[in-house]
Amino acid sequence: MPKRSRFRRKVLLVDDSKTFQSVFKATFNSDTCELFICSTGQEALELIGSRYIDFICSSFYLPDMEGIELCQRVRHLTKNIAKPYVLLTSVDNSNAINKALPAGVTDIFHRQDIAQLLAFISRFPSSHARMTGRILYVEDNRSQRDVLKAILQHRGLTVDSFASAEEALQNFKDHDYDLVLTDIVLGGSMSGLALVNQIRRTTSTKGDIPIIAVTAFDDKTRRIELFNLGVTDYIHKPVVKEELFARISYLLENQRMVHRIEHTQQQLHANELRQAAKKINELAFFDQLTGLPNRVLLLDRLKQAMSASTQNRCHIALLLIDLDKFKTINETLGHDMGDQLLKQVAERLSHCVRSGDTVARLGGDEFVVMSANLNTHEALAATQAENIGEKILAALNRTYHFDAIPHHSTPSIGVTLFCGEQTDVEILLKQAELAMYKSKEAGRNALHFFDQDMETKVTRYANMENDLRVAVQQQQFILHYQPQIADQQLTGVEALVRWQKPDGSMVSPADFIPMAEETGLILPLGLWVLETACRQLAIWANQPERAHLTIAVNVSAHQFRQADFVDQVLEVIKNSGANPHRLKLELTESLLLTNVEEIIEKMIALKLTGVSFSLDDFGTGYSSLSYLKRLPLDQLKIDQSFVRDVLIDPNDAAIARTIITLAQSLSLGVIAEGVETEAQRAFLASADCHAYQGYLFSKPLRIDDFETFAHRYK
Repeated sequence: MPKRSRFRRKVLLVDDSKTFQSVFKATFNSDTCELFICSTGQEALELIGSRYIDFICSSFYLPDMEGIELCQRVRHLTKNIAKPYVLLTSVDNSNAINKALPAGVTDIFHRQDIAQLLAFISRFPSSHARMTGRILYVEDNRSQRDVLKAILQHRGLTVDSFASAEEALQNFKDHDYDLVLTDIVLGGSMSGLALVNQIRRTTSTKGDIPIIAVTAFDDKTRRIELFNLGVTDYIHKPVVKEELFARISYLLENQRMVHRIEHTQQQLHANELRQAAKKINELAFFDQLTGLPNRVLLLDRLKQAMSASTQNRCHIALLLIDLDKFKTINETLGHDMGDQLLKQVAERLSHCVRSGDTVARLGGDEFVVMSANLNTHEALAATQAENIGEKILAALNRTYHFDAIPHHSTPSIGVTLFCGEQTDVEILLKQAELAMYKSKEAGRNALHFFDQDMETKVTRYANMENDLRVAVQQQQFILHYQPQIADQQLTGVEALVRWQKPDGSMVSPADFIPMAEETGLILPLGLWVLETACRQLAIWANQPERAHLTIAVNVSAHQFRQADFVDQVLEVIKNSGANPHRLKLELTESLLLTNVEEIIEKMIALKLTGVSFSLDDFGTGYSSLSYLKRLPLDQLKIDQSFVRDVLIDPNDAAIARTIITLAQSLSLGVIAEGVETEAQRAFLASADCHAYQGYLFSKPLRIDDFETFAHRYK
């Protein structure tokens, strides 16, 4: 077993794809690197602010910001100005590259090139590791020379420092050094450039030594001149300590690597070299758990098959197989049992395909079968692919045995059929994934082919997602306020966000709110809603006839679970001047499914400032009554789905009465939403519910229209 390095590189991956996180983690070398994973840019900034990170890999698109924006914000932190920052992208985009490099991005990698990326990371040592080597340092400014020499020695380097190039050159001839660091402008008859020239004229291998030039000039002509004269690298004044360490460490490690390779080539026998190459190939191209080809090898074979298909016109089928409820297996039986299941699935899949087909594991519980050389006629090729899929369904439906204990698992399969090089490999995988999700929607344990309707939906979804990102950036939203009436008095409103595009058209919340949740855009959107509502509260505080009104603001589970959510709310209240006693946060029952103790703690912290809480859509979720009585709630909200049929459905009527009784027993207020008729209101009043919200009183209104409406109530 390899010894774990004491000074492992601290590598941060910022990507919201769980699949990519798993693939990256599976191929990561934990003996030399320590991996940290964040799903959003804000999480990454918090982590970087709390601990040192050596290397950052970020997706081009993150839920809350672009990778380029994250890079710029990282670069603004002084200690991160020279930190390697790599962008990961799924497509070739020259415009993105043109924007990325000036923003401080070190390099750009395709997401599928994980092996190349890990090799790139391995060449950047830990910023905390001690370095070894002997450096010749030339600087005529004594104070600068003494300070930098002490810093380099503190990092473990042996440093011989000189004020003149003449002294330095003589010592270079008399001793062996690993690197030269010299200022270009020196006092005396010999300049730093002249010293570089003399070193490069040395006939022995000593003349190949790495040389770093320190210069106050940063124009292109001078840089070209430095490299033409033999400078290996240069650093601009004033010297940034971390940048200098990175450059020295890279050059020293590169020099040692050359020596190690030369030594290894002399020592290793041919058989040992073959074994090493085989192991490297396995690590780079095969899944370590199942022994199947990994994503990298699959994509390579897929590209070859597509090229051949262009010539012979034979169809290719990609079958994406996802195990149903695999997460439940891991959680109930343990990860060891989950791994056993994956191994058995891999073995069964391998027996379902033809010779020449590829079975690969993408990561997690996702497998892919690539079947090439199918019939040239699409209908016949589809039949062949369906037969393979049916065979897989039958094989994976057979009982599994873990330590003699039987267990059942089923797959959902998506198939895409194509011919030639008509599209990108990532798009093909996405098509198979869409078809797989269609199988899951149909009840799981099924097979579906990709069709253009799916692609149309995906395109429409992608366009809408892009529009939503722009809308969040440009704040293309307005708040509507729906009145809340209690005992014939106007007591407050619920703030409801609306998306108004620049052309004046409105997008339904039913369309963009779920998308905002899925993409993480609910975080900046939710913060905007809270800020806007609190500003309105501050305005009403100066109007005697409005000062008593409360505003209810919906808070998503994703938003509430942020570590700094309480601080966010308190900061918004402080900045807006709103009265916290007039702010009501509406939570959903889905929030109560996990980490209830943490939820209660956050609620109490806000309650102490005067903020109140309402449990929204009560009765539609799975709230535990034992938790409900512990939550510091102020109100239960009867969901409109019960109110709508309360007069015609005895079950809904019974549920409404039960919620009202429950609220009273817990000393909570109760309000019914979706009240549209006087008959519904009368029923609720007879059940002792006297607070209402719905179209019987008013639809959600723009602020100007609400002010007009409010004049009816004194």
